[in-house]
Order: sequence, then C-alpha cells, then structure tokens
Amino acid sequence: MKPFFVLLLLFLTSCGDDKFNRVEELKGFRILGVVATKSEVVPPDSSDLQLIVSDIGGGGRTISGTTKTCIDPGISLGAAVSCDHDPGTVNDTYDILFSDIALGVSNLYTGLAPNTVTVNIPATVFAGRSTREQFNGVSYITIFEFTVDGKTETAFKRVTATNRGSINQPPSITDLLLNGTPIGVSKPNKNDKLQVTTAAPETYSFINVDGSQETKTEELQVAWYVSYGELNKPKAEAQEDVKYLSSPPGSQMVILSILRDDRGGVSIERAVSSP
Repeated sequence: MKPFFVLLLLFLTSCGDDKFNRVEELKGFRILGVVATKSEVVPPDSSDLQLIVSDIGGGGRTISGTTKTCIDPGISLGAAVSCDHDPGTVNDTYDILFSDIALGVSNLYTGLAPNTVTVNIPATVFAGRSTREQFNGVSYITIFEFTVDGKTETAFKRVTATNRGSINQPPSITDLLLNGTPIGVSKPNKNDKLQVTTAAPETYSFINVDGSQETKTEELQVAWYVSYGELNKPKAEAQEDVKYLSSPPGSQMVILSILRDDRGGVSIERAVSSP
C-alpha cells in the first residue's frame, strides 16, 4: 500500500496550476512595501506612511483595512508582529483608493496609495532606555491589515526614534535604465537588461554592545516587479543588471522598482510603457 500512497500523493500534488506564482509578477491585490517620510526621527516628531500597492485587474476598486501603531515588541529578536503587548496602541482605518493611482486605462493599478498614516513618537519613548538604545534607536511599528478576495494581507513598518542627531534620509533613485538608457515608455524585450542607478549610500554611527562606536555604511537592495513576464533576479543590488526573460506583452505594462536601505528608508520608481 505504501508505494500506491506515494504515487497518489505525487499525482494529487501535480494536479492544478503547475505555474507557480512568481514573486515579481503582479497579479491581483498585493502590498509591496511601505514608504515613510522619515524612517528615523528625533522625538518628539512624526512620520507619514504610505503603502506601495498593486491591484492588477481590480478595476479601480476601493479596499478598506485597519492599522495598529505601537512600540516595537522586539521583532528583530524574534517577537511576533503584534501590538497586543502595548496598552497605548493607536488603532485606525486605512482605505486604498485604487482609482486615484492613475493607471486605470489598462487596469494596471500599481503605485503609492494616496492615503497616509501619521505615526507620532513622543519624547517619552526614551524613558528608562539606556544610552546605547537611545542612540541606536527605539522603534515604533505600524501594522496594516486587509481582507481581500477571502485572503488576509498584512504588512508592517518601523519608524525609529534616535538621539543620534543625524537621521536617515530615504535612498535616492537617480534613474531606471533599459539597456543602459532611461527606459521612458519602452517595453523590455526578451533578454533586455534593467537597472536602477542610485545616489551613494549613507554612512552612520552605531554603538556596539561593548560601548565602542563605529561607522557603518548602508546596504542598498532593489526589489523588481512587472505586470507581465519574468525576471532572472527579482531582488538585486543597486546598480546590478536584471534580465527580462519574457517576450513583451502586446498591451501596456508597468515596471516597478523599490529601493530599500537597511535602516527603513524606501523609494520607488515606476515606468509605464506605451500600449
């Protein structure tokens, strides 16, 4: 009976859609990231958050969700992404008006959601914190949650309070290139190369556990998304070539690059082809 069971299992797992969803190909509703006007603040201060979203084929619908903002429970140390620990959690709602993202002609609704969430960080965030914690940063998180087409989609974003004095600036995309030239409204052909060029990464100071201070340099990474086709590297380093592996569609397409540093800074560049 055991060989038969194995064969049956293989048959069942091979039925259905054999084309696995690729991370870079945009389909349906997706949360792709969160942009903060300030990923670091010197409190008391605030930062505004916007979602990077896509809803290919959604027809420009409005999707409603919720947000929770609280002290970071220690996610980087293994804590669950949750605000259950914080009695001071701020709850709010968040609507995504895809009709305002301006790609309705081809039903390619992809870009920055127009609504913002404001994260207010008081000076009291440093109460009881060590000198090292205050310098390196104490984070607040905002959790976004939506239920769409029977599935729950979540994302979270950190905003860090620091007394370092010099705070993180968003990384800067200088150009989105196709085979070495600005992409404009061109569509990539099979084996064409895409690339994001950026400003130089920032340096910043960090206090180690032993109390010594060192200067670090940010690491930059680019996430790539397309409304049609496949890429050889959905995630790449800044300045690194990414190859488009498909023939272009016969209709309009969108290419989205999201540049992240390792301190919460995010910027995006969107290219929309001609039909």
